[in-house]
Amino acid sequence: MKNYRRINNLVGFLLFGVASFVYWLTMEPTVSFWDCGEFISASYKLQVGHQPGAPLFMMIGKLFSFLAMGDTTKVAYWMNFSSVLFSGATIMFLYWTITALASKLYSKEKSKLEVLGVISAGVVGALAYTFSDTFWFSAVEAEVYALSTLFTAIVFWAILKWEADLDNRWLVFISFLVGLSIGAHLLSLLTIPAIVLVYYFKKTKQVTWLGTLKAFAMACLIVGTVQIVIVQYLVLFAAKFDLFFVNTLGFSFGYGAMTFILLLIGAISYGIYYSIQHRKYNMNLSLLCLAFILFGFSSYFVTLIRANAKPNINLSNPDNPFALYSYLGRTNYGETPLLYGKTFDAKQTDYKDTGTEYRKGKDQYEVSGKSFKVNYDKNLLFPRTHSGKDGHAAYYRQWLGMAEGESPTFQQNLSFFSSYQVGFMYMRYFLWNFVGRQNDIQGNGSLDAGNWISGIKPLDGLRLGSQKNLPPSIQSNEGHNVYYGLPLILGIAGLFFLYRKNKQATLVITTLFFFTGLAIILYLNQDPLQPRERDYAYVGSFYAFCIFIGFGVLALKEALQRFAPGRLSLITASLVALLAVPVLMASQGWDDHNRSAKTTARDWARNYLNSCAPNAILFTNADNDTFAMWYAQEVEGIRTDVRVICMQFLSDDDYINQLKKQVNNSAPLPVTMPGEKYQKGVRDYIPYVDYGFTDSVELKDLMAVLTSDNKADKIEMADGSFENFLPSRKLKLSVDADQLVKTQTIKAEDKEKATSSMEWTIDKKFIGKADLAVYDILINNNWKRPVYFAASSSQDTYMGLDKYLYLESYAYRLLPLKRDPKDTRDKSQITNTEVMYENVMNKMDFSGFHKASFLDEQSRGIAQGTWSSNNTLATNLINEGKNKAAHAIMLKSVKELPLRNYEIRDTLNKFDAISIFYHLNDLQHANMMAKETVSFLDQELTYIASLSPDIQRGYLRNIQWGMSVLNGLDQETEKSKQTALNKEIKDKFKNFESIFTRSLG
Repeated sequence: MKNYRRINNLVGFLLFGVASFVYWLTMEPTVSFWDCGEFISASYKLQVGHQPGAPLFMMIGKLFSFLAMGDTTKVAYWMNFSSVLFSGATIMFLYWTITALASKLYSKEKSKLEVLGVISAGVVGALAYTFSDTFWFSAVEAEVYALSTLFTAIVFWAILKWEADLDNRWLVFISFLVGLSIGAHLLSLLTIPAIVLVYYFKKTKQVTWLGTLKAFAMACLIVGTVQIVIVQYLVLFAAKFDLFFVNTLGFSFGYGAMTFILLLIGAISYGIYYSIQHRKYNMNLSLLCLAFILFGFSSYFVTLIRANAKPNINLSNPDNPFALYSYLGRTNYGETPLLYGKTFDAKQTDYKDTGTEYRKGKDQYEVSGKSFKVNYDKNLLFPRTHSGKDGHAAYYRQWLGMAEGESPTFQQNLSFFSSYQVGFMYMRYFLWNFVGRQNDIQGNGSLDAGNWISGIKPLDGLRLGSQKNLPPSIQSNEGHNVYYGLPLILGIAGLFFLYRKNKQATLVITTLFFFTGLAIILYLNQDPLQPRERDYAYVGSFYAFCIFIGFGVLALKEALQRFAPGRLSLITASLVALLAVPVLMASQGWDDHNRSAKTTARDWARNYLNSCAPNAILFTNADNDTFAMWYAQEVEGIRTDVRVICMQFLSDDDYINQLKKQVNNSAPLPVTMPGEKYQKGVRDYIPYVDYGFTDSVELKDLMAVLTSDNKADKIEMADGSFENFLPSRKLKLSVDADQLVKTQTIKAEDKEKATSSMEWTIDKKFIGKADLAVYDILINNNWKRPVYFAASSSQDTYMGLDKYLYLESYAYRLLPLKRDPKDTRDKSQITNTEVMYENVMNKMDFSGFHKASFLDEQSRGIAQGTWSSNNTLATNLINEGKNKAAHAIMLKSVKELPLRNYEIRDTLNKFDAISIFYHLNDLQHANMMAKETVSFLDQELTYIASLSPDIQRGYLRNIQWGMSVLNGLDQETEKSKQTALNKEIKDKFKNFESIFTRSLG
C-alpha cells in the first residue's frame, strides 16, 4: 500500500492527541502526594532534590513553569501538564513500535488488509497501555516516570528504525537519549539488552544460541559500564584528580575535576580523529556513542552548579566531585546485598576497612572517615531475607511460617524471593494492570487489601474467599477494577502468535519485558513493609507486554479466519479486542484515575502550615510529611515564616548548615554548634553508656559534653578511636516561666501552669547529629519561636517529649506545662484547646475533600486523621463545659469532611463523632451517622460471616473493630432512648456475635 507510511504517521499523531486529551481531562490541577511536591519545588527554583537527582527533569519542569505566566498557583498545573504530553508521546511511540514490528511479518508491499491489520494491532496495544493502571497514574502528575517511560519508548523505537535502514546515526541518537535519560531516571538503561539483541540478529548471518548468549552477556556488560563506570566512576576519577590538585598542588577546588574533564574530552576527540584517519569504523562508532552518552549525562552539571548556589532545597549538597559521587551512588540509602549477604537475624562479627572518605574543608579536602564492609555471623547466597529493620523480622517469620528464634534456610530464602518479591511485589502489580485490581488500599498480604482479582468470582474465590455479595469496602472502592483477565489473555495470544511468526522479535520484546520487570526485582532486593506500593518501578515491563497485546489482535484475526473472510475477521477481531481491552480498561479505571478536581495534597499542606503559630519551627518526617509543605512554601509562598525541618535529613551536616541561614521569611535558627562539631564523619554515632546517673541531666550541660573534643569526655571504641557518648537517657530542660509569658508561649494568667523543667527519657541505644541539632535548637531558642512536631510523624520523631506535646490541629506544639500524673491519655488526646479551636474554625479549609471526585488512600487517611483530631477537640471542649463550641466543631466536620466509610476502621472515628452528637443532644446528626455506620457494618460483617472460618481469621481485626463499634452504638442509642434504632443495632450485634462465636470460638 503506497500511503502506508503517511497513514501510520497520522494514526500515531492521532493517538498522541487522544492519550494526551484523556490525561489532560484526568490530570491533577495542583501538587500530588509523595515526591511530586519536592520535584515541583526543585524544578520551579532549580534546586537540588533527593539522591540521585533528576536535573534534566528539573530543567524541563522549569520551562513548563513559565506557562503559569507568574501565577504561582498554576505552576503545578503546567508541570503536571508536561507529564500529560510526555505520556501522550509515549503512546505514540508505542504505536509506531508495534506497527514497525508487525510490518516485519509481511512483505514490503502490503495489501490494504495487511495494513489495516498492522494499524489495528498498533492502536489496540497503544490504547491498552494508555489505560493501564500504573502508567495512567504517573501520567497525570509531575513525577519523573512519565518522562522516563518516554525515553524508554523512543529508544526502543529508534533501534527498530536502525534495523530498518542500518543507518548508524540512529545508534548515536540512542546513545544521546540514554545519556539524557540519566538526568531523569535510569529506566531506559534497561532497554540496552534488547537493543543489543536487535543489533546481533541484524548483523549476524548465522544466529546461534551461543551467539545470542554472548550478545546477552555483552548487553549486561554495557549496562554495567554505563551505570557504574560512566554514571559513578567517571565522577570518582574527577574527584581523585581534584583531590590531587587541591591537597598536593595547592590549587582551588574544581581545577582538578575540570582538568580531568578536559583530558577526557581530549582523549575522546583524539580517538575519534584517529579512527577517521585510520578508517576504524567500529572504533569511531563506539567513541561517538560514548561521547553522546556523556553529552546527555552532562545535565548533572546543573546539580553541581545549583548546589554551589546553596538554594533553599539542597539535599546532600553535592557541590564538589566527592559529594556528587556519593549523591549519584545513593549512599544515603545504604547498601543492599545481592549475591551473598546476611540474614535478618544475623549479628555483626567484625568489619573491614574498604577505603577513605573525604569532605570539602575550608581550603583542602579533609578525611571524613573510613568506609567499612561489615561482616556477619549468618549469611546466605542470594540473600533475600536480609533486612534487620524494626518489624521486618516478625514479617519474615509470619510470611514464611517460621518459629521465633529460627533462622531462614536457603530454601526459605528462595521461597520469600518467589512468593513475596516476585509474586507479591511484581506479579501482583502486573496482574493489576492486565487482569484486575481488588481496591486501591495498600496491601501487605491481607485478603481485603490491594490484591489482584479477575472479576471471575469462582476464580477469585479460590484465593480470597467467596466473591458473592462483596461489601462496600471492596465493591464500592473506585480502585475496584475488573478486566476478567482479557488484556492478559490477548497479550498471551499475541506472544504465541509472534513466537510462531518471528522468534527473534519475540525474544527481543521478552528481553525488554524481563529487564524492565523481574531484573529490577533481582536488583532492588526489596525488604517488606514498603511505605507505598511500588508498581511504578515496573512500568517498562507493562509497556513491553502491551506490544504483545497489540499482536493479540492479529492472533484473534488469524483464529477468526477459519470461520469468516479475511476482511470480516479483521474487523471483528479489531472491534472485539478494542472493546474487550482498552475500552473495558478505560471504563473501569476512569473513576480512580480522575484527579481533575482533586486538591487535597495542597490543601493538606496549607492546613498543616496554618496549624502553626507565626515564625514556628516544625519538625516533620520525609515524603508526604514534608514535600507538599515544601511546595506550598517554595512555589505558592504559603506561610514561609514557618521553618519546616525534616528529621530524616537532619543527620546531614549540610542540612544543619542550612538551618543557620535565612530561608524565605524564616529567620536563621539558633544552631550554635560550630560546623566542625557535626561535619561529615564527626558525631555520626553517639552510643549510650550507662554512667550511673539516677537524676535527669540538664540538657545544656549534656550538650557541652556531647560536643566536647576533650579526650576525657569520650570513650574508646573497638577500633581504638575515641568518640563522644551519651551518659544518661534521662534529660531535662529548665524553664523560665517569665520567658514563656514574654514570648507569648503562654498567657500571663497561665504562668502557674508552667513546669520548672521539662524532663523526658530517650528510648534509644544511640543518638546522632540530628539529635544534637534538635537539642541545640531547644536550648538556644529559649521559647522565642514556637516549636511543633508533625502529628503524622513516626513515634521516634518526638524524641521522648510526648508528655509536653499539645495538639493544635495537624501539629503538636511543644509546651512546658505541668500535667497531672494520673492523666494517662496519649498525646493525641491532649489539645491546646483554645488555640486549636481557633485554628480549626477559622484557619482550616477541608472543603477540598468534597470537591474531589475521587479520594485516594492518602487523602482518605488525612480525612480520617482530621475526623479523629476534631473529635478529640470536641470531647475536650465538652469536658471544659464548652458545648456550643464543641457542636460548632462537629458541624464543620460533617459539612467539610467525608462521611463515607471506606473501611471498617473508618467507623471508629464515626462512632466517636456519633457519641459526641448524642452527648450534645443533636439527635438528627447522631441518628443519621449511626444509621449509615450500621448499614455499612451490616454489609461488611455479613460478607465476612459468609466466608469459611479459616478465611474469617484473616479478617479478625476487622471483626473486632466492627463488633466494638456495634456494641458502642448499642449503648449510645439505648442511653439516648432511640428505641427503634437501638433494637435494630442490638439484634444485629447479637446475630453477628453468635455467628463469629460459633465459627471462631
